[in-house]
Amino acid sequence: MLALVGKQKKRPIAAAILAIAAVFAICYGIITDSLALSAVIALAPVIGVILVISFEERKYALMVLIFLSFFIPVASHYIYNAPLGVVMDAMIVFNLFVILSNMLTKNIVLNNVSYDVLFMISLWFLYCFLQLLNPKMITTDAWMSSIRSMAIYFFLIFLITQLAINSFQDLKHIMVLVSILVIISALKAMYQMYVGFTPGDRYFLNVLDGRRTHIIFYGTRYFSIFSDAANFGGCMGMTLAVYLILGFHTKRWGPKIYWWIVAGLSCYGMFVSGTRSALVVPVASILLYLALIKDWKKMIPLSLLLGTVISLLAFTTIGESYTSIRRARTIFHREEDQSYLIRKQNQETLKTYMKELPFGNSLGMSAGRGKEYGDVSPIAGIPTDSWFVQLWVETGVVGISIYFLVLFYMFVKGGIIVFFRLKDPEIKGYAAALLSGIAGLFVMSSNNEVFSQLPNGVLVYVFFGMLFLCPHFDKETEAGKLDDGQQK
Repeated sequence: MLALVGKQKKRPIAAAILAIAAVFAICYGIITDSLALSAVIALAPVIGVILVISFEERKYALMVLIFLSFFIPVASHYIYNAPLGVVMDAMIVFNLFVILSNMLTKNIVLNNVSYDVLFMISLWFLYCFLQLLNPKMITTDAWMSSIRSMAIYFFLIFLITQLAINSFQDLKHIMVLVSILVIISALKAMYQMYVGFTPGDRYFLNVLDGRRTHIIFYGTRYFSIFSDAANFGGCMGMTLAVYLILGFHTKRWGPKIYWWIVAGLSCYGMFVSGTRSALVVPVASILLYLALIKDWKKMIPLSLLLGTVISLLAFTTIGESYTSIRRARTIFHREEDQSYLIRKQNQETLKTYMKELPFGNSLGMSAGRGKEYGDVSPIAGIPTDSWFVQLWVETGVVGISIYFLVLFYMFVKGGIIVFFRLKDPEIKGYAAALLSGIAGLFVMSSNNEVFSQLPNGVLVYVFFGMLFLCPHFDKETEAGKLDDGQQK
């Protein structure tokens, strides 16, 4: 192994072999309830190799960050009461250290950073930081627990991605890694469905009270390696759209079929999660994609596929005997959905209290989170039920307006890049897939708190970072074509 580490050309091969071994070891640990032991055994040599090769290839440190974002939620079901969030913090610091060391020893292209987007994100970060002055704040612990995923990760992971990705090939490697993690997630859901729950899963259901929302009257909502079924369903809906689109923009049949297999597994995971709002993600994503792409050959089959699925769910009873399909179909009959009506009632109640809180109830002080930190106000007893409502309650109308302004700027700029600036069909397809996937998850966040949870939040910030690098990759590709033409 040391020989491999010592030879620069073979370092990526060594890392890939050890990473694959680690994935299988951790999967085995999840199934057999020996996660901690298998993870330590598998990851010890991997971490050692990555510590070495990350200083040569920055993307590997970012890939470890993405990998950990998927497995930290399930690790909490096996390694009880451990501060696993610190692992994410440490990995972000390690990424920053790698980038800083590269700045001192290598030529990092700082011009590729989207400083305008970074400035917009910093406005949101600054507002969240100033929540320290909110008179409703009870303890800084609540503020710190909320600002990490809400603003700090947003700013730092976006910046890390922009500095760690050097080429379009690096972007492809990231998408391959995510596809492997999606496959693992789908296989874990299959295991839960056809074999049963592991002791770690049962700990989540019985001790952490997951049974109340996952084992319900119409059946079981499977959550795979995620924190809950909604988080799982949202991620699967996003990756369904992303990899379906990538398949349309891949010329070679081998990769094309692989992307569509990943999309199919994502579709399976989305349905078995039992999360109705997850269905909105691929629908919204594909609608945006159809608006962005100027290619009738792709628009016609995708429009037919989308129209067929919606029609079957909205106007027929086909598949009604399957719980997942029956559950998904209720999204078209929301007036009969009691949970939806209760959510609307909760939001109406919150309006009466939020009129007096333009800057919010302070970070971390919404729903059950506020109760944990000693909030005895009526707001602490009202479920937020969605990412948008959580933002509204914690940061007020001022905060959510700033947040929407930041996201609106990023979506508009991303749309302009895809629609007008990109010329290479493959790069254009990847950019459209990334933007559409994020948009779909954003729409779902009006009904679920999934936009910033692990691993969704990390994927969103990484996807945004890669999206805004695509114009640079496009210029390099065009320049390469011109050079080839001149040489000929």
